[in-house]
Amino acid sequence: MSWRIYIDEAGDRGVSEQSSAHFVASAVAVRDSDDARARAELDRLRDSLGRQPGQVLHFQRFSHSQRLKAVQDLTASSIAAIFNVVLCKRGFSEPAPGDVSYIVNPDPMYLWAVRLLLERVSWFVRDQGDGPAITTFAHVRRFKVQKLHDYRRALERDGAGVHWPAFAGHPFRTGTPDKVRLLQFADTAASALFRAVEPDAYGNQERRYLDELRPKLYRRGAGPLTSYGLKVFPSKECESGGSLEWLREL
Repeated sequence: MSWRIYIDEAGDRGVSEQSSAHFVASAVAVRDSDDARARAELDRLRDSLGRQPGQVLHFQRFSHSQRLKAVQDLTASSIAAIFNVVLCKRGFSEPAPGDVSYIVNPDPMYLWAVRLLLERVSWFVRDQGDGPAITTFAHVRRFKVQKLHDYRRALERDGAGVHWPAFAGHPFRTGTPDKVRLLQFADTAASALFRAVEPDAYGNQERRYLDELRPKLYRRGAGPLTSYGLKVFPSKECESGGSLEWLREL
């Protein structure tokens, strides 16, 4: 049985003082046999929010109560699991294993998040004992799609930490949420996580969004969530004394 994977991102890819402190990439997984059911659940959420039939749902345009409704419905949906990567950009200037200083640039930043995300998706598919995973990425502004395909080939040569049989036989796809509707659930997952970790103008984080999504976050056995379903990079940011230490409580 195959899987459908939908991936979106949130936050900007800059590193200036005006840039966001975090960049987030999220994926939602649904069994191919449940894909139509998940689309119907998305339609019901649209109706509940008072949107017109076919209107694309954008999390950032919702009120707080509508955002809560969206994450609650996503958690109650046929989506099987949610995977997340949080890049803490203010930690990029410090030494890290493997010398990844290049990720301060927009395209490498996105691709690094993609790599960490694909690792986790592939582990999930492997552990389920079936596949493959048909993966669709939301279109990213000012990013050439060919770079994604080239990056996949480079990672496949190097092995990386990705279990590549999970994606065998299926090239990555890209789409827009009006055409690939379940990318709207991926937008909800990514944007909710971003709002949970990114301080607003008053220094507040809306952690409840992440609390609501917790039942669907990928957790491998008894392993820590922050090693699997919610990867933070650099990892010290979710350790004792780090800016996202509270994530270990999930």
